[in-house]
Order: sequence, then C-alpha cells, then structure tokens
Amino acid sequence: MGGLQIGEKVERVDGRKLRYEEFVERYLKGNRPVVLTGLMDAWRACSDWVSPDGRPNLSFFAHRFGKSRVQVADCCTRDFTDQKRLEMSVADFISHWLGLSAEKCAIDLSGSEKMGSLLYLKDWHFVKEYPDYVAYTTPPFFNDDWLNLYLDSHYMHRDSDIHHDKNEINCADYRFVYMGAKGTWTPLHADVFRSYSWSANVCGKKQWLFLPPSQRHLVFDRHLKHSVYNVYDDVSETQFPGFKKTIWWECIQEQNEIIFVPSGWYHQVHNLEDTISINHNWFNAYNLSWVWNLLVEDYNVAKEYIEDIRDICDDFESICQRNLAANTVSGVCKGLASLSQCQCFCKGFCSSSLEKAGSWLK
Repeated sequence: MGGLQIGEKVERVDGRKLRYEEFVERYLKGNRPVVLTGLMDAWRACSDWVSPDGRPNLSFFAHRFGKSRVQVADCCTRDFTDQKRLEMSVADFISHWLGLSAEKCAIDLSGSEKMGSLLYLKDWHFVKEYPDYVAYTTPPFFNDDWLNLYLDSHYMHRDSDIHHDKNEINCADYRFVYMGAKGTWTPLHADVFRSYSWSANVCGKKQWLFLPPSQRHLVFDRHLKHSVYNVYDDVSETQFPGFKKTIWWECIQEQNEIIFVPSGWYHQVHNLEDTISINHNWFNAYNLSWVWNLLVEDYNVAKEYIEDIRDICDDFESICQRNLAANTVSGVCKGLASLSQCQCFCKGFCSSSLEKAGSWLK
C-alpha cells in the first residue's frame, strides 16, 4: 500500500434497507463516506453500457454518442495541480482506448510511469447533452440537490436560440459521466465548492482513498498553498512535513455500487479495471456551511490580492466578485477548459453567491 496508513474501511450498506432519515443522520449530518448497494438494478445504463462479459460496451458509445466533444485527462502528464486536459470526440477517445496496450502506458498503485498516453474521459455533461436518453434515476438519498436544481432553471436552458453553442453545455450542470481504462486515475483533491458528491460504478472497480477533513492540513505544504498531487509518489518530507502522519480511509468500489463522498474529504481514485461511472456534485442545507466558508475564504483572498488598487477603482466590489468567480470556478471546475466557458455559470451563481448563501444561512 505504498507506506500509507489505512485506519478505516468505508462502511457498506444495502440502500434498499436504509431509510432517508437514517442516511441524513449518519452520513449527511455526520459527514461520513458510505457505499450504498442495491440501488442501480433498474438503470438503463447498466444494460446498454455494459457488454455481456461485464466490460464497458465501447462500440455502443462510439455508435450512439461518438460525435460528442468531451474533456479527456492524460493520466501520464501532470499540468500544475491536475492532469493535462485534451478535447476530442467520444469516437476518437474510444479508438484510442481500443488501441491502447497495457504495456505501452500504465500507472500502477506504486505510481510508476511508462511511455505512452493513458486517457480518462472526465466531466462529460451527458444528461444535458442527451436529455431524452434516460440512463439512470438519481437515488432518493441525493435528490435534495440545490446546485443542479439552480442550474436546471438557469436562463441558458430556457432560451435555446441564444444559448446553443456546445461550449455552453460545459457549464450546464454538475452531473457527469466518467470513462477510463484500467490504470486511469484522479489525483488527490477535494470536490468543487466543497460540495457533496456521489459516484456510481456502472461497470468496473475503483480504489478510493479518503482523508478526513481534520487531517487536511497534513497534505499541504508549510504555507498551506499547495497540496500533495499523488499519495503514491515519493512525497517530499521537506515540502510536506505532515504527510507521513496521515491516516486514510480506504474503499474498493465494485460494479453496481454507489459511493457517497462527504464535504471537505480529500480523496484520490484509481480505476482497477476498465470502468464507467456516473457522478454528481451537489449541496443542500446540511453542507451549505462548507460552501459558504469556502466562498468567504476565497473572496477574502481575492480582495486582499487587489487591495492596493481599491482607491483607483470605480467599482472595487464588482472586481472582487469577478475574481472570486474566476478563481473559485475556473480553478476547480475541471470540466471547463477556459474562463470564457464558465462565464455563463459565474454570472448566474458565483457573482452573487456570497449574498445568496448569506441569505440561506440566516
């Protein structure tokens, strides 16, 4: 396990026997991860997207959705705090996948790299792009979703004549499809806006490593500016002096299982098999304080950064809000390739987010 200390295994619960009130008390209010089983049996995705041998039905995607343009991460190439991003069609991504040799490029659990390119399709806004194809139904535990409810009612979806460009799909919602071959992975991170998330394995197997929020400081440098990229790297004790003290929670997520990711838990994820998953980010009353605290923290940073030009600005507050939108949204929404793509979201949510969140908390 690469020297990591594993303290706990994530609890696994039959979702068919769990009452919503129990889920709220134990996991939403408790802010604890859990794996839920038995909730995906009726999903269309579990039949259409999976071949008889249990592997991803790639030919189905190439034939049915091959023209879609998607964001793809190169798991072998680091780009600042994330993996290098590319844009390509689903058909081209699948062609690359089918031609990939495991010997050509692999990132194993020790973090070693070989020559080649291992690509991971991430943040595909499938629901917005194909609203008539009902691949799944959101489990009732996750229906109280203020983030996607707000975005679903956004003006960009009400005026299709104006908001028709494909780039506008990229800021349409926080419902995603992920597809990746064995060995693809996601670096250590905490979720956008410190939201909750849930991830359903349609096929394949994942390893999740979680760090409780109380240990968050241990994966940052001395100045709390930069965090560890890959927990399986030879992490510098000089740069990250607290890393060896971390105690992790682990989970092996199987096919047809859904994992709930609480707010503020840093996590790293590895696909142990060829995998397709469905993922939502969301928040509601139980974790709104996490969202509020992040926005306030980032607002203060944005404000402090330009404080020296306050006296020469006609509308200093508007500039602070625009910087908040740019830093908080474009910096953490990995599906957005540029600031221009996320402006529609920024204007509708982030530029007034402090005022809205404040009123919700009163």
